[in-house]
Amino acid sequence: MLLRTNRFATFATFAAAAFFSANVCLQAQARTAVKAAAPCALLSDAQVKAVLGSPVQPGQAGPNECTWKDAKGETRVYLSVKDAGIEYKAFRDQMQATGKMVPVTGLAEDAFYIASSGSSAALYALKAKHLILVTVDGEKASKADNEGAEKVLVTQVLPKL
Repeated sequence: MLLRTNRFATFATFAAAAFFSANVCLQAQARTAVKAAAPCALLSDAQVKAVLGSPVQPGQAGPNECTWKDAKGETRVYLSVKDAGIEYKAFRDQMQATGKMVPVTGLAEDAFYIASSGSSAALYALKAKHLILVTVDGEKASKADNEGAEKVLVTQVLPKL
């Protein structure tokens, strides 16, 4: 379990680092940016519990992000919402250059996964100049299960933006 948690933590760190490094460019457009919503207000603990199939601790807010942990304190869901700005295309191109980007159609204005070798993926979705990042690491869940849970959560977030 420690190896799986470390793998998820490493992947989540990679995904968040890519997200935050790209956001430095995005912040240059702050004058025209749309104010991002507080991520913990976009999903309820019950919604997170429903996709995981197990209880979670209340969402913990961070700057532009929220995390939900299980009873053992392991992060199971990560949600971040940032202003996309006009540099979104550069960010997307950067992610595509990794070779791990998998487009998702019909979900948002634009959406894609950044795949990993483990059971985790990161789902990015763009709506109304908001860039959403969701990662799910369900206990004993397959990659397909986690990706499905990410889609469900993004679908629940999108109408609130």
